[in-house]
Amino acid sequence: MNIHDTKEDIALEKAVIYCRVSSAKQMAQGDGLGSQETRCREFAKYKGYEVVEVFRDDSSGGLTSRPGMQAMLSFLSKRCKEPHAVIIDDISRLARGLMAHFELRVKIGDAGGVLVSCGL
Repeated sequence: MNIHDTKEDIALEKAVIYCRVSSAKQMAQGDGLGSQETRCREFAKYKGYEVVEVFRDDSSGGLTSRPGMQAMLSFLSKRCKEPHAVIIDDISRLARGLMAHFELRVKIGDAGGVLVSCGL
């Protein structure tokens, strides 16, 4: 194990991808769901993760109760004995606003997910 490895890097084999846009403009101008998913899949391949599911939302990042997010949390909870990396393209795709961000980080962790971003 080198100094840059973390427990999560070594233990995680499976991953889910979470993509979110909040407007039709984002869908059309290169930051859409498809381009986010592509970047996340490339990151997963680089890290050696098997992507087992992709979850998508097209709603405000200020909301924490989004259909895709709820589906992802349910998916993770059912598999919590086998932690999954939760790959997001950029931290802003998780949430807008500090409270929403922290709430979702806790929920993802409680469900057995380990949040990682290919935008870092």
